[in-house]
Amino acid sequence: MTLEALRILVVEDDPVIRTDLKSLLLSRGLAVVGTAKNALQAYDQLRSARPNFVILDINLGTGPSGLEVAEVVHTTYHLPYIFLTSYSDAATLEAAMQQNPYGYLVKPFQDETVLSTLAVAWGNHQRLRQNRGIDLSDCPEPLTDQEERIARLLVEGLSYRSICERLFISQNTLKYHVKHIYAKFGVAGRAALVATVYR
Repeated sequence: MTLEALRILVVEDDPVIRTDLKSLLLSRGLAVVGTAKNALQAYDQLRSARPNFVILDINLGTGPSGLEVAEVVHTTYHLPYIFLTSYSDAATLEAAMQQNPYGYLVKPFQDETVLSTLAVAWGNHQRLRQNRGIDLSDCPEPLTDQEERIARLLVEGLSYRSICERLFISQNTLKYHVKHIYAKFGVAGRAALVATVYR
């Protein structure tokens, strides 16, 4: 699938940014099937507009945050999404990464950065959907049984929270294992791990 296959939902509480982002996407021939300024509107649009990709602001003012919306987008709708935020501090970035986004954009953003992030995110999602099989045998160092379980769940797209619940481990334990998995494969993050182990 190419970017023309995207049906994008934009969830952003700032009306100016929401409008600018929609205009940018439309000007490049991409379909924006809905916009939302808060979580409730986002949930409604997910049901009615049937997007296949979400651009999601982390901070949506009052009500549920973008992090909470991301959990619904992932676990209920199984859609790829990228985060959009004004905050690039370590705590926000770490909280966002635990939700398993396909990308992360910091405001203010350049038009080309938005488009390239979309392209990479959609490409990684399509690679996962092809489901040609996960091959962990190329790891230069052997994985422990627990690391192999975690690596498979990471590649399948589960959030940190979901992995912890499934394996009955703490977030700190998961982070410890993930750090070792990335080090053993020589990759910097989940997207690179996906590219390495999918055949």
